[in-house]
Amino acid sequence: MAGVVAARGVTVGRGGFALVAALWLLVALGSVGLHVALESRARRQAAANLLDEVRARAAVTAGAEYARSRLTAAMLGRAEELRAEALSRARTTRQQAAVQRQSVRNLFRSSNPLEDPWREPQELVVPEMTFGDARYALLLRDVGSALNLNAADESMLRQFFAQGIGLDYAVADQLAQAILDWRDEDDLPRINGGERDEYLEEGALVLPPNRDFVDVDELRHVRGMTPEIYVRAAPHLTLIGGGRINLNSAPEPVLSAVPGLDRGAVAAILRLRESGQLPRSQRELVALLPSATGQAIAIQGREFTTRTTYTTDQVEILAQGWVDGGVVQVMSRVVVSRGRTEATVVWREIF
Repeated sequence: MAGVVAARGVTVGRGGFALVAALWLLVALGSVGLHVALESRARRQAAANLLDEVRARAAVTAGAEYARSRLTAAMLGRAEELRAEALSRARTTRQQAAVQRQSVRNLFRSSNPLEDPWREPQELVVPEMTFGDARYALLLRDVGSALNLNAADESMLRQFFAQGIGLDYAVADQLAQAILDWRDEDDLPRINGGERDEYLEEGALVLPPNRDFVDVDELRHVRGMTPEIYVRAAPHLTLIGGGRINLNSAPEPVLSAVPGLDRGAVAAILRLRESGQLPRSQRELVALLPSATGQAIAIQGREFTTRTTYTTDQVEILAQGWVDGGVVQVMSRVVVSRGRTEATVVWREIF
């Protein structure tokens, strides 16, 4: 009887072991299956993202080329026709209202649009288009409506931060000198600036490279810069172009950087713009401004002349592309210059 019980015990023990082994095998097979499924899903997602990226790249390329073709057409005397077409194809009521308000103002401008066919370049394009489920959005900006961070001298930078952004003069002076120290090739700090030693003493993680800025975002690391100041300044800055400021398109903070223009002069220029008076030369500008402002401009002489323009000579085309339902977005920046017969690409990057 005991042997039977023992035998039965052995039998039961072996059966239990087999059951446990079978369960472990099922767990292992399930784990392998889950791993394969997850890996397969990851590969499918990666393939889908790659396909979306290719389509988004194609979209931004198409968008930039569309914008370039519109700028070329504007040079051929079709600027107002293109503006009317873009207005009629605006996708939302809000866009229609915004463009309509701008177009009404343009009707009262005295300058011949053919003399500056790229005036208000954003108005020349339909801002967003769809190809199936691929889309692109466009933002066009007159390069002369921004302050070139690499071309502006110390005085212009100081005026921009103090008069344009509204910072305390001492803070503006420190930032202007620090930017110059960041750009120049030597290691000699200006009185209120800073070179490598000053940054190291303050525990900075990024040191001045003694070269021009390669990205506006670098400005975040300049001595004295704060996140709040950067947010206010960055939209008005560029690294593109020769540094000429378009007096007929630049906003107030950028106009404030122009040599010889104080707050009163800037306000007067903005009033002229709103009333539709767009000067086409320094002589016309001086004739339209108060005599004191004209005298200040005359004192600046060549410095004022070489820093200003009255037409849109370069346009920055920012394009964003994506696929509906996808997670990948592609951006491109194309800069075109006004050639003799077409808009010529002088800079292109996709990121």
